[in-house]
Amino acid sequence: MKKYVCAFRGRRDSYQVPLALAEGGMLDQFITDAYASSSIRILARFLPERFREKVTSRWIDGIPIERVRRLWFSMLAEHVRHRLGCPRARTFAQFDKRFSKAAAQRATRSCSDLFLYSPYAWEAFTASYPHSPRRILFQYHPHYDTEQRILNQDAQRFPGVGESFSTGPLGELPEELLRRERDVWRHADLTICASSFTRYSLIKAGCSETQCRVIPYGVELPNRFAARRPKEFRVLFVGSGVQRKGLHHLLYAWRQARLPASSKLVIVCRLMDRGIESIVADTPRIELYQHVSRTRLNELYEQSSLFVMPSLCEGFGQVYLEALAHGCPVLGTRNTGLPDVGDENDGVFCVEPADVAALTSKLETLVQVLQNNTEVFIKARACAARHSWGLFRSALRDSLQFDESG
Repeated sequence: MKKYVCAFRGRRDSYQVPLALAEGGMLDQFITDAYASSSIRILARFLPERFREKVTSRWIDGIPIERVRRLWFSMLAEHVRHRLGCPRARTFAQFDKRFSKAAAQRATRSCSDLFLYSPYAWEAFTASYPHSPRRILFQYHPHYDTEQRILNQDAQRFPGVGESFSTGPLGELPEELLRRERDVWRHADLTICASSFTRYSLIKAGCSETQCRVIPYGVELPNRFAARRPKEFRVLFVGSGVQRKGLHHLLYAWRQARLPASSKLVIVCRLMDRGIESIVADTPRIELYQHVSRTRLNELYEQSSLFVMPSLCEGFGQVYLEALAHGCPVLGTRNTGLPDVGDENDGVFCVEPADVAALTSKLETLVQVLQNNTEVFIKARACAARHSWGLFRSALRDSLQFDESG
C-alpha cells in the first residue's frame, strides 16, 4: 500500500486529510508547525479558556504522534515577523517553502508519495527523487487568476475596499513566490478540490478535467440543537473582514434592506481591513465581536436566524457547514462550496456574488420565510448531517485507491 507525506501549517480542515490517510494505513508522516502531544494537552488544562482552546484544537485523535513532525522554529519565526509588522502574505509564502522542503526530504528517505496542500507543494513536487512518487495536490483556494480577476472587478466597483491579507495584498508578492501556488497544479498527478467552483477555476487555467476531482468538506454535528430561534431577525457573519469574504456587500445590503427595527447583524471577525471597518462604523444595528470562544460561537450559531457570508471567491467555506450543523440556514454565493452542499429545500440560499441588490432582496424575503419556521432549521441540520467528516475521509481514500488502480 502506498504511503503519503502530508504537510501544512495550522489546523487546516481540522486535520481531516492526515487523519484520513492514517485511518487507511497510508500516512507516512504529517509535517506541521504546532501539534499538541498528550503532555502538552495535560498542561493546557491549567491555562485560561482562550489559550486552552487553542492548544487542544492542535490535535486530533487518530493520528499517531510518532507520525507527526513539528517545525516549531518555523512557527516561532513567523510570529516574530508578525510582531515586527512584516507583511503576513510575504511571510507565509516564504515560510511555506520549509514545509514543502521537509516533505521532499521525508519522501526521499522513506520512498513515499506526496499528498500536499497547494501552498506547500511546489518545492516537493518539483524536486528530484530516487523513486517516482505520486504527487497528489489538495487545492483549497480557487486558482490565483480567477481570484484576482474577481477581486479586481469588485475593487473597481467598490474603491477603497481591497484585499489586504492583513498587511499586504497577495498581488505584491514577487513572481517567484506567486508561481508556487499559481502553477503548482501543473506538477500534480491528481488534484482534489473541496468545491466545484475551485475545480472550475483550475480547469479554466488549463487543468485536465479528468485529473481534477471534487470532494466536499464535512462537519461534526454538535449534540445540542434548538429548532426554535429568537423572535427578532438575527443575522450572523463569521470570517475575516476582507474583500474576498464580501462583508462590505453584506453591510451595504443590510443598510438598504427593509427589515424589522429589532433586527441585528452579528459580526464575528478577528481581523478587519480599515476600509471595511469604516463601513461597519456607519452601519446601524450591529454587534461586533473580535474574539469569541468556541462555546460562545456555538451559542451565536444557535441564536441566529440566518448565517450570511456573501464571498466573492471561496475555496469552500467551512463556516457554512458549521452553521448548518447548528440548524442555522445559510446565505452565500455560487462562488463557494454551497452548490455542492444543498439547495433552498435544505436551508441553503445563494445569490450572485457582488450583487448587493440581490442580497438586499434576499434578506427581505428570508426575514419573512424564516419567521416561526422551525422546519427550515430542522432541514438545515439534516443537510449538514449528510456531509460528515467521516464521509469526506472515506471519499478521499476511495479517490486515492481508484487513482492508484487506474
